[in-house]
Amino acid sequence: MLDLNDLFLDFCDNISLTKSYKDKITKGRDALRDKIDNKFKEKGRKKPQYCTQGSYAMKTAIMPLGDNEFDLDNGVYLQGYTTNQDEWPATSTVHSWVKEAVSNHTSNTPIDKNTCIRVVYEDKYHIDLPIYIMSNSIAYLAHKSNGWIESDPKVFTEWFQSYVNEKGQQIRRMVKYLKAWKDYKNIDIKGMAITILVCNNFSITESRDDITLLDTVTNIIDTLEDDFHCYKPVTPTDEDLFGDISVTTKNEILNGLNSLKKKLDTAINETCNEKSATDILQKVFGNRFPTGEDINKDISESTKEPIEIGNEDKHFA
Repeated sequence: MLDLNDLFLDFCDNISLTKSYKDKITKGRDALRDKIDNKFKEKGRKKPQYCTQGSYAMKTAIMPLGDNEFDLDNGVYLQGYTTNQDEWPATSTVHSWVKEAVSNHTSNTPIDKNTCIRVVYEDKYHIDLPIYIMSNSIAYLAHKSNGWIESDPKVFTEWFQSYVNEKGQQIRRMVKYLKAWKDYKNIDIKGMAITILVCNNFSITESRDDITLLDTVTNIIDTLEDDFHCYKPVTPTDEDLFGDISVTTKNEILNGLNSLKKKLDTAINETCNEKSATDILQKVFGNRFPTGEDINKDISESTKEPIEIGNEDKHFA
């Protein structure tokens, strides 16, 4: 058996957002906030409040791979409205307000999607601007087709943070490893679904990331083979993130997870040479996974000592 924990921690560092990249996307986010504030002031509207959400807020974001774009979610919370939805503007109207405010900010025309306004940057990232109104402490999203719908990503972030508080930073790294796997293998599964599946199936039997990932992936496979659904844990709780996927995509997800499990198991439990093990893992994670030393490091007969994994806090964005 090999102990690949340190290599996985290095892998986490390799895929995590760099400081320069975080500085770049937060600069773009802040510039958009200024644009919206200025346009709303010009039009006599109250300035919105803002909330960064999604993977960036949960610190599970990873660097984009290849031609993929990083997605930063920046919620726009409109101010000055009563709890009476009949007095609220139409969702298409507030979309037009935000789209007008951010037009000409980049060389790409803002995209008016059902759930947000998307501003695309040339440097492999885009910023989504979902629009909300709060009513009785409940957030309502401006969905262009479905009207004002209850949806609060801040509650999802709090749900995830409760797992981090209970289980520790390792659960963040599990999410990031699986996001890197799905990007490299081009598996059609949402980052939110990965986050939910990891939290619901997280298994920490040791402090080692390699074994924890193998056990967690095994639990995810068992769960999905028994019942292939992924329901949101927050309102609307009846939303199945797998509800509209095809049989082909379902099989690709399951086959991909089973292949990942097999390679993890082989690398950890059936290989003594570190380089041979990482050659196997690079087939599912790509060359961002570090290459091990070309020496045998079988620890199956080693004494059972506590495993020191260093300062965990450095291994998340």
